[in-house]
Amino acid sequence: MRNFIPLLFLLFYSSVCAQTGAIIDSLKRELRKEQADTTRALVLNDLAYYYLYQNTDTAVYYGKEAYDFADKIGFPTVRANAKLYTGNAYLFTNRPDSAEVLLQEAYTIAETHKLKKSAIYSAMGTLYKSRGEYEKATQIYYDGIADDEESGNEYGKFIKLNNLANVYSILEEPEKAIELLKEAVEISKRSENPNVRYALGTILNGVGACYSKLKRHDEAIDYFNQALAANLASDNEKEISRNYQNLGASYRQKGDFQKSLTYLWQALAIRKKLDNSNELAETYSQLGATHGMLKRKDSTELYYKEAMVHATAIPDNALIAEIHLEQSNTYAHWNESQKALESYKQHIQFRDSVLSTERLENIAEVETKYETAKKDADLLAQRLELEKSSNRIQSRNGLIISLVVVLGLLAYVFRQRQKRKDQEIDSLKREHKIKTLESLIKGEEKERLRIAKELHDGVNGDLSAIKFKLAPLLQEENSAVAEAVHMIDNSCKQVRSISHNLVPPSLENFNLAEALSEYCENKNAVHDTEIDFQHLGDHIALSKNAEVNLYRIVQELVTNALKHAQAKTINVQLSAYEGEIQLTIEDDGIGFDPQSDRSKGIGLENIQSRIEYLRAEKDVISNDQGTSYTLTLSQNNLP
Repeated sequence: MRNFIPLLFLLFYSSVCAQTGAIIDSLKRELRKEQADTTRALVLNDLAYYYLYQNTDTAVYYGKEAYDFADKIGFPTVRANAKLYTGNAYLFTNRPDSAEVLLQEAYTIAETHKLKKSAIYSAMGTLYKSRGEYEKATQIYYDGIADDEESGNEYGKFIKLNNLANVYSILEEPEKAIELLKEAVEISKRSENPNVRYALGTILNGVGACYSKLKRHDEAIDYFNQALAANLASDNEKEISRNYQNLGASYRQKGDFQKSLTYLWQALAIRKKLDNSNELAETYSQLGATHGMLKRKDSTELYYKEAMVHATAIPDNALIAEIHLEQSNTYAHWNESQKALESYKQHIQFRDSVLSTERLENIAEVETKYETAKKDADLLAQRLELEKSSNRIQSRNGLIISLVVVLGLLAYVFRQRQKRKDQEIDSLKREHKIKTLESLIKGEEKERLRIAKELHDGVNGDLSAIKFKLAPLLQEENSAVAEAVHMIDNSCKQVRSISHNLVPPSLENFNLAEALSEYCENKNAVHDTEIDFQHLGDHIALSKNAEVNLYRIVQELVTNALKHAQAKTINVQLSAYEGEIQLTIEDDGIGFDPQSDRSKGIGLENIQSRIEYLRAEKDVISNDQGTSYTLTLSQNNLP
């Protein structure tokens, strides 16, 4: 589930750049005027600040100009901010060592002159996190929160809570991330700051994403619905579509595919209107995954194709990697192992490409920009004669950028690690389960062979000996003796029948189709119910192990139908086409409730074990018109 897409940052980023272009032009005009030294220092400082997100080299230039001029006139606030902005420029261009020196200098200036340090704490936390020094990042964020609480800077605390949630997500502690995000939610709900309140939907969406990674889908859905309500109230179409997307993915994971499709189609309708390739690719991929679970193969392939067209047009290698992973999971669900493997290889290839080319600016938070923006807002508004509403829109978009990057990284990193871990665990579980089932099934067959031999060699031999002893008495025309000999003959037949059922000689001498045909003929001869066998399609060449398991499944289901279904006819059909095998056992009996205790009997549990061992898919339909039991398996996927 791509709950937050890192590239969405670029969309907001472009919007901010378009608005700040006019501001930069006005600042440059202001710089050419005659003005007080403090005003000139502030203008240079503002240019460094605004150029951070347009051209980092220019930001460094104006940062140094601002520092030198502020140092000359003794203006410590601008000196500290100039170091901060220059440090951020180096941080965003993946030069962490230079960034650390400048940020430490900014901190020293602020500490010496008792200036506000909230933005510096945020930047230093980002620096340490980018270098993988998560303990330092956590400590600096907590120090920053303490400083914000002491100074009453609720906005700074709000941003750092989200940053900390991001760190804990990277450390695979989603419960702690949820705790911090919930605290941010409470701040957003009670805040008088319209920008903080506007972000409520985005943060609630982040909480839902964390619950989704924990597979606590009901809680995730609850928070996604809360986020949807908040975003509908603010008419935030991008976030609304993301909420629908997340709800669709959550319902798919819960197995409610119809609800999943309903929400995904709502997301698709909005995203088509917004015409963003990245988001369209995401939704098409989710539609493909949901249709895949329903085994609607044509529509599944069509949606995945659309997803790939949009993802490659950008191009977004991280998104392409995820689409390939979804395809791999779908093919695995269809038991198309070769296609699943090829898609997974493509996933690994594109994922590795992302990891090798990823730059620091794709994960760096940009909240430092907004810490100082508030402080200078009034002065900037007077100097540039900007309308108040324009500033509010700019700040609002900026906050969303910050939250998208923070929470996007949280979702992306945790998702990748969790998927790899889940795949490894699932693989080990499947391997262990298959080995366990194989041991049990082999043990059962061995015991069947032992019992069959004892019946044939022991009991049957004893009965034959008794008959031999009674044979001379038949000459005396004793009716009682004749009846006893007849009973012995019947007993011998029954013992042979039981022995053959335990270890069918037809399986030793013939293939599965021939063995099932003989079994149905033998059953037909002794039961009133008509039992019919059909073999369609290609010749089936299976290992004896697989044949025995399929034969046992047919035995158990036919026996159940004879005992319980009150059926007049039973049809057994074995078909094979291009490596796919389908086995169907149908009757026209009274049916049964798959949820009843009868469906949990030893015989059906034994069938289920064999189905899992064969890696087959099961489809059961039962009503008062009869019961249909269909198994589908891939010949190449058999153990």
